[in-house]
Amino acid sequence: MSHLDNGFRSLNLKRFPETDDVNPLQAWEAADEYLLQQLDGTEISGPVLILNDAFGALACALAEHAPYSIGDSYLSELATRENLRHNDIEESSVKFLDSTADYPQAPGVVLIKVPKTMALLEQQLRALRKVVTPDTRIIAGAKARDIHTSTLELFEKVLGPTTTTLAWKKARLINCT
Repeated sequence: MSHLDNGFRSLNLKRFPETDDVNPLQAWEAADEYLLQQLDGTEISGPVLILNDAFGALACALAEHAPYSIGDSYLSELATRENLRHNDIEESSVKFLDSTADYPQAPGVVLIKVPKTMALLEQQLRALRKVVTPDTRIIAGAKARDIHTSTLELFEKVLGPTTTTLAWKKARLINCT
């Protein structure tokens, strides 16, 4: 079990499925922290969409905003549900959608954990393009080594102007405007 402090709530998170390792890997990464840091103190209006949240760190932290957790991994959904229960957060506070479902209209914030598969990322960005507004804040995060020129070009091609942040704890963010 690992502890994540952020501007929204203090969480105890675990990976799923659990192992009996003496030193288990943590259930969140620097990109999760960096994404949450960007939203700290921000007024959030409209639906919150979270894409590819591996163990539910983002969904648990933002549960008070009734986020939609969107992904293609059933194990990620199970991990998120387990971490919600473990942190005494109502499971119903997060709505789960698979990556082929229609996304909610006019989201206020979209957080994307950049997947390793470019085809999945492209499909998700094209689905987002149909529902975002000029006021939607779109932030994607990943390990700095996993954000390539081709990743940035795909964001620009599908969603428009894109900027990146400096690396922080070996994580980097992509902002779309």
